Amino acid sequence: MRRPLCLLLLLVFVSITTYDFANGEVFTESGLVDIPTGAVLEHGIFGAGTFVAFRQSAVTSGLQTSPTNLGDAVAIRLNFGLFDRVEVGLGHVWNAYESELSTEQAASLKVQFLKEQEAGATPSIAVGVEYLGGGLLTSELEENEVLPSVFLAVSKTFNLPRIHQFSGHIGIGTQRFAFGESPVGVFVGLSKEFQPAFARGDITMSLEFDGSGANVGMRYVASSGLQVALGAETLNDPDALRYLASVSWTNERLLEQIDETRRLIQRATQLAVEAKRAITEKKERNKTTEPPASQ
Repeated sequence: MRRPLCLLLLLVFVSITTYDFANGEVFTESGLVDIPTGAVLEHGIFGAGTFVAFRQSAVTSGLQTSPTNLGDAVAIRLNFGLFDRVEVGLGHVWNAYESELSTEQAASLKVQFLKEQEAGATPSIAVGVEYLGGGLLTSELEENEVLPSVFLAVSKTFNLPRIHQFSGHIGIGTQRFAFGESPVGVFVGLSKEFQPAFARGDITMSLEFDGSGANVGMRYVASSGLQVALGAETLNDPDALRYLASVSWTNERLLEQIDETRRLIQRATQLAVEAKRAITEKKERNKTTEPPASQ
């Protein structure tokens, strides 16, 4: 565990020497709209899908014969959990800017050091690093190559009257989380989960503030594992406003159903064994209490 921590601390030291800004993934399984949280995917859980980002100007200017019709970014991604403490993300992003289309690779690594329990004051704490650029698969950095964004995220669930359960998130990070000319910045977020009967799934509403401004989002997770999310970035700056949409699938619900089926089978087997034992014991008692046969 010490080796990944040393590498992350080294990346923090390297990252604070530059002020370049890079956008990261949105609507990851363990994150909110655009900020990470202290949670990670459990071992064997993965999420795969795509997301699209449309800038405000692309919507209001009407259709044009240029790559901007696709929005500012179109991406495919895969996130998966290892050992219940590590989460790895991979992706490929197509960016459209001023009728030019570019491609970038995305990668992320998050390690969880503390995991929140159902009862207790201990929060979830994780550190991670995100990379978005063209040099992921090359050995040399290109000119103006963006360095990784390093972060520390803390999450805690609270239970208050009327509001019931909601989660708070706070963290510090470099690069895309930075404020203006500062090398580092703070991000905060709130999220609330609902389980309405009509939805046949979970709905999560979130509000967050990161290095670029305020973001809001809504994510729906169906019982089949299908995830659909909608959101908006930088609500505080109309000129930079982006609309977000994401569709993905996670095997978490499928594994939960398999575990539930396994528990039901184990319980049914246990009841059958107990019933068979009870019948056998009853037969033995009847044999001992039967009067002897008359001669």
